[in-house]
Amino acid sequence: MDSNSVFKLFVISTLAGTALQGAAHAADATTDTSAGPAVRFLLESQSGYSFLSGGALDSEEEDSFSTTGAVGRINVEAGEYLNIQGDIFGDYAWIDGDADDSYQSQIGGGLHLYGRSDMGALGVFGALGDVSIANDSGGDDGGLNYIAGAEAQLYQGDWTFYLQAGWLDSERSDDVDMIRDALFARGVVRHYFGADTLIQAEAAYVSGEMDDDNDDMDIWSVGARLQHRFDFWPGAFYVGYRGDFADQDDTAGPIDSHTIQFGATYTFGSDSLQDNERNGAAMDLPAFMRWQGIAAGPLE
Repeated sequence: MDSNSVFKLFVISTLAGTALQGAAHAADATTDTSAGPAVRFLLESQSGYSFLSGGALDSEEEDSFSTTGAVGRINVEAGEYLNIQGDIFGDYAWIDGDADDSYQSQIGGGLHLYGRSDMGALGVFGALGDVSIANDSGGDDGGLNYIAGAEAQLYQGDWTFYLQAGWLDSERSDDVDMIRDALFARGVVRHYFGADTLIQAEAAYVSGEMDDDNDDMDIWSVGARLQHRFDFWPGAFYVGYRGDFADQDDTAGPIDSHTIQFGATYTFGSDSLQDNERNGAAMDLPAFMRWQGIAAGPLE
């Protein structure tokens, strides 16, 4: 699909989020929720363009492609400190029909259970997702992936420090080699320049096995985001970058992936970006499905 079509999809998803924002405000005006638990949610529309390089990349594998995706998160205050948050996510890559061993799509969901106070948050999370890998026969390979771990956020004025660590695994398959028996860690730092402008930097590392002969593999990831919500628009726009650098013992070389990202988020029940983080659907998931897409695609 060409760039104009991708842009149209982004605009459509952005307008859909705007419509939902208006519906939520209308519901707030007519519904008294003071007697029940506070429910806040977030919608995100996202697009990106990825560039791949490295010795493990074959000529028939896609080395650049655009993606379109969406994320939804809903948070329920189940007690004075206890919070329950559910996530859903999906992403699709617009690649050539004859591409082989190339990332195609992902879909999945997750759950966070945590306590939160004015100082920060502490809890556990888990997620399940399916990744699809295109092959040159026109079909899709892939399989289920699982992630679980602990997470914590520390609030220091306009700074937020976010740490996640845990375990990543996948179903065994004769068709595709995915990451399994892996451990990961991820750190995120955010700074707010006012309640509706933030800059974010993050880094992650995953180490595990893949292939039938249990080759050792690892991935380093880095990312950055600049996000701002304008007074004249209900959504908050962002631009960002993520880099994933993967290697395993039994390949001709590594795979380096660079992605330019842009999108918009819509918060419901929160007054600002910072208010959503401190009181709303603030938890997220590591990019474990993109890790699997790189490993099961060009790295295998």
